[in-house]
Amino acid sequence: MHDLVPDDRYEVVEGQLERDRDTVIGLWRDHIGWRDQLGRMYDVFYLNCPFGRPLLRLLRHRASGEIVGTVGAGPRPMLWQGRESLVACASHFVVLPGHRSLKPAMGLIRAVALASQEHFAFGYAMTNLQGGAVGKRAGYAVAGQLLRHVKPLRYRGYASRVLPGPLGRAGGTLLDGVLAAGRRLRIPARRSGLHVAWNDAVDPRMQALWEQSEHGEGLCTVRSTRMLEWRFLGLPAVRRRFLLVAPAPGAPLLAWFACETNVRAPGFMTVTDAWFAGGVRAADRRAIRELCRMGYAAGYDAIELRLTATRSVLDAWRAEGFVTRGQQPFFVHGMDASRDGDISIGLHITDIEQDG
Repeated sequence: MHDLVPDDRYEVVEGQLERDRDTVIGLWRDHIGWRDQLGRMYDVFYLNCPFGRPLLRLLRHRASGEIVGTVGAGPRPMLWQGRESLVACASHFVVLPGHRSLKPAMGLIRAVALASQEHFAFGYAMTNLQGGAVGKRAGYAVAGQLLRHVKPLRYRGYASRVLPGPLGRAGGTLLDGVLAAGRRLRIPARRSGLHVAWNDAVDPRMQALWEQSEHGEGLCTVRSTRMLEWRFLGLPAVRRRFLLVAPAPGAPLLAWFACETNVRAPGFMTVTDAWFAGGVRAADRRAIRELCRMGYAAGYDAIELRLTATRSVLDAWRAEGFVTRGQQPFFVHGMDASRDGDISIGLHITDIEQDG
């Protein structure tokens, strides 16, 4: 861990989950999304986590006595080298403007990292570039990059985001017309014969598919019903639902997708997680095709997902028209490659690992 003389104007103190609820929510306001659902997010993540008590650390400005920063760490059940462990997800890192120098921020991140080592197998963080710079100085290492993949479904809405005014609208409308005609011609030949349906609840077959599939030796979240309900139904989202793909109604699933509307770009359907019968080894292109068909029918302009996986899984998504459009670092703390193995190998990460 990097050495840096601490800033004596600040101190890091242990937070109390129930007592400090309002303080933390106040720090989040205007700095974390879901402004109208911050209370729900805090309660679900910190007070009602089904996997154990999260950690909470606060940054105090000594001269004023004010709390000016916060970071948490919540337990997540994950597989690593075939063994299930509780891993700390660093979460909701905020330092108020006027206090955002390197030393206090790094001290806050370092404190939660050290506390996580005492309670969990190791820790990870998914954060923005500014927080990432702090994380590196505090001893977090970049284990991989979470890739963002996008496929346009309707070009009028999508093109207007990347081309100026009338040009984007006209070009997108023309291309949509051509693609719609081609889509009508291809439908009879490309029907998959699969049963595909939206579901508002977590179906027990989703856990069953996880249990019966290949998990590999890399880092991967345990997709139990309890995890899926807590992560996807408890934490805030817009129009979140699950697309279930099976060979027949009621049959064991071949694939499932957790989907929601992008809160900042409502024309985008975000796939926050997906799982296939092939597990970490293979993704079913027929199921991905059905996802795109259902997304189009639901009126979306594009589909996006964040996914880092084996080459075979990524190749299936790319073969169905998904293109990489950005990345964010995936940090780990408390792992020694010479002792624990290289965590970057076989990494399977989606938005399920995010803090919500």
